[in-house]
Amino acid sequence: MSKNNEVNNKSTVLFFDLAKRSFEASWKIFQEVNGDGDTNDYLDDPDFMSPFIMNVMNHIQNNFEKFTAQEGNSGDIREVNFEQVAEKLVWYSDSFRK
Repeated sequence: MSKNNEVNNKSTVLFFDLAKRSFEASWKIFQEVNGDGDTNDYLDDPDFMSPFIMNVMNHIQNNFEKFTAQEGNSGDIREVNFEQVAEKLVWYSDSFRK
């Protein structure tokens, strides 16, 4: 996996911004539910992180038009590069290490 920081289009940028915020909120809830457990172990577990990231992306995909409209933006879900967003979320998840 390469660390490609370049995003190709506005819709992908909007989607990634929403996905980052959704990831952060979901991760905070996960930590609260998990208590004092070591959440770093989960960050290294692809069997956990893959579905976690997919759930975040599905949530944004299912509500993309609504979320972007609420923020005064517009984008086209058909233009979103989902592979790029997923890769960037994997890199972003590393920032949650304690």
